[in-house]
Amino acid sequence: MPTSSRLSVPSPDARDRLLEAASSLFASHGYQAIGLRDLASHLGLRAGSLYHHIESKQGLLFELIESSLTDLLYETRQCLKGSRCTSERLQRFVQAFISFSQAHPDKLTLLTREAVNLSDEQTQHVEQLKADYSALLSEIVVAECGPASVPQARLIAQAVLSLLCGQGQWGTLGTAREQMVAFVLGIVWTGKTQRLPDSGAAF
Repeated sequence: MPTSSRLSVPSPDARDRLLEAASSLFASHGYQAIGLRDLASHLGLRAGSLYHHIESKQGLLFELIESSLTDLLYETRQCLKGSRCTSERLQRFVQAFISFSQAHPDKLTLLTREAVNLSDEQTQHVEQLKADYSALLSEIVVAECGPASVPQARLIAQAVLSLLCGQGQWGTLGTAREQMVAFVLGIVWTGKTQRLPDSGAAF
């Protein structure tokens, strides 16, 4: 597993402010456009003082993306608890994603746009978390469509995640949750009846 950038620091509140500021600046301006001096200036600190909180700018980005994916997985699994049927699990999966994207729009941006700036080792770890999240959806699709859908389940999951992530980036998620759930159900139904082309990675 990649070395974590989390270090012991005397002020958790200051570190939380650092993480929030970095997430906001990286999301709004782009990781490459923001240097540690910019981040320090935003916080009213000297650039050198940031190294009391982080190991590197890239390590900071990795921590933000890793924690975002971990939170998304956890919140989705919590939302799925108590579902009475497979169809309800699918709806809850979509609702959990929408709720996450509304509560943490910057995190969604980092997940979908900035992971390309990670090291190979960090990327491998992030890709495993993404695979775990996609597998969770694939399991729901298989349960909804039946055992014969196993070869299609990954493709259907990719199509659904592409829709959700794409809509989230355009800023329209959550304006009509029922419609979004209906779109997802339509993708799953299409996967039942015909072969879907590989849509590639969603994030």
